[in-house]
Amino acid sequence: MSVRVVLAGVPGMYRSASSRLGALEGWRVLAVAATCLALATLRAGGRPRVQNALRHFAFSAWLAARYDAPIASAITDQHERHSRQPLDSAADQRNNEVGRHHGLRHPETSAGTPVAIWRLLRVGHDEWRAGRLWAVRHGAVVASA
Repeated sequence: MSVRVVLAGVPGMYRSASSRLGALEGWRVLAVAATCLALATLRAGGRPRVQNALRHFAFSAWLAARYDAPIASAITDQHERHSRQPLDSAADQRNNEVGRHHGLRHPETSAGTPVAIWRLLRVGHDEWRAGRLWAVRHGAVVASA
């Protein structure tokens, strides 16, 4: 994952969030996205595929829990529009969907604190180990386990 690719989606993600939720919430969405990125790196223990899956799961779960599924989809879809890697984007979209479903079932996860995000990442890691998240391996999108 390139930092340039991650950052390329930030302006669109902010526009998508702020147009639906207002400027303050747009900034909150970006702050939580950054928190997910930083903490997923720690939770994944240096494994890039795991880190990417956890980041997408946790961010989408938080968005769906805090707002709703259509807003979560709109924001994460906007981010994926900047992807230059169709397989990676396909895996991300699947992980976003798993995260949205979790967030809708667990609205208590909508606190935007690092502790709440860390807990979502733990759930995501459990999902990874259970084979319910997705990654790109050997030129294909495959289940995590």
